[in-house]
Amino acid sequence: MSDPITILIGPDSIDPDRPKFQGSKAKFALAEKEGSRKTVFTMVPNKEYYKNLKLNNSNANTFSHKPGGKYKGRWSKNKKEGFGTQTYTNGSVYEGEWVADVRHGKGTYYVMSKSKKLVKQYAGDWVNDKREGLGVWTGDKGRYEGEWLGGKMEGKGKMEYTNGEVYEGEWKSGGRDGMGVLGLENGDKYIGMFKNDKKDGPGRFEYYSTGKVYEGEWMDGTPKCGEFKNMVGVGQETFNLPSLTLTDANAVLGEAVAGVRQNKAETARPGTAKFSSDDMSQIRLAFSNFSGEEDLIKVVNLAEVIGSLGIQLQEGVLEGLLEKIGAEMDDDISYPEFVDIVVVVASGV
Repeated sequence: MSDPITILIGPDSIDPDRPKFQGSKAKFALAEKEGSRKTVFTMVPNKEYYKNLKLNNSNANTFSHKPGGKYKGRWSKNKKEGFGTQTYTNGSVYEGEWVADVRHGKGTYYVMSKSKKLVKQYAGDWVNDKREGLGVWTGDKGRYEGEWLGGKMEGKGKMEYTNGEVYEGEWKSGGRDGMGVLGLENGDKYIGMFKNDKKDGPGRFEYYSTGKVYEGEWMDGTPKCGEFKNMVGVGQETFNLPSLTLTDANAVLGEAVAGVRQNKAETARPGTAKFSSDDMSQIRLAFSNFSGEEDLIKVVNLAEVIGSLGIQLQEGVLEGLLEKIGAEMDDDISYPEFVDIVVVVASGV
C-alpha cells in the first residue's frame, strides 16, 4: 500500500523548494541578455505564411515565424557586445568583435562554398557593420589585401587576380583609381593612372616580349596619344617602327596630349574652361616663349606665363593649386601640365 498524500492548507502549505510565481518584471529580468551567454537562437518572419494570409490561402502547415540565425558570445543590455559568433540563415558565419549589436573591431567572415564547406572570405577591420580599415578579402576575382572604406576597397591595396594579373596601387569605391602598377601574366606591365577601374590619364606600358615601351595619355582604358620607345636595358629589337619625321615631335605630342586632357576635363566637369583652336595656339606660343630645348618651363615662371595670356589670376588660386599638387618653385612643367593648370585658374575651380 502506497504512502498517504499529505495536503497542507494555509501559510505552511508553501513548498520552499518550489519556485514562486514570477511576475512580468521578474521574467524580463531573467530574460535580459547580459555578459557571456550560451547560444541564443532567433526567429524571423515567415514570408510564405504572410503571403498565404494575404491571398487567403491555407496556413494549416505553416507558422508565422521560422528559425533564423544563432549567436553565441557576449552581450550588454540585450545587445551583442564584445566577442561573439553569429551564424546567419544562409549559412555564413561572422566571428569577431561587436559593439551595440553591429560588427565593429576585428573580425572574420566565412561564406558557404558550393561544396557546402565554410571558407574564409574576409578577415580584418570592421566599422559600423561594414569592412573598414585594413583587411584581406578572397573571392572569385582573386585575393585583395589593403585598405577598406564603407564596405568597399578604398585607399592603397594589392589585388592578385585569378587570371595571373597583379595590381598594386590606389583604389576608390571598389575599383582601381589613382596611381597604380598592373602586371600581366606574360610579364608586360602598365605603370600609370587609373579611373573607374580603367587606365585613364598619363601612363607607361612596357612590352617585355618586344622590348618596347609606350608612353602617353590613356582614356577609358584605351591609349589616345603617345610614343613608342626602346626599353632601357633590353637587348636587340624584335621589330622596327617607322621613324617620325616631325619638325618638333615633342611639341606635336604635347599638343595632342593637351587636347585629350581638354576634352576629358570638359566631359568630367561641365563649365570647365574650354579653349578654341586659336586659344590653344596662343597658349602654345606663350609656353614656347618661356620653355627651353626640352619644352619645359619652371614653376617659378608660371604666374608670368599665365599673365602674358591676359588671364587675371584670382588671389591665392595659383598658390593654392601648387600647394595641393606639391609643386616646388624649381620643378619643371610640361606643356600638357601647363594647359591643365591654365584650365583650373581660368575656371576659378
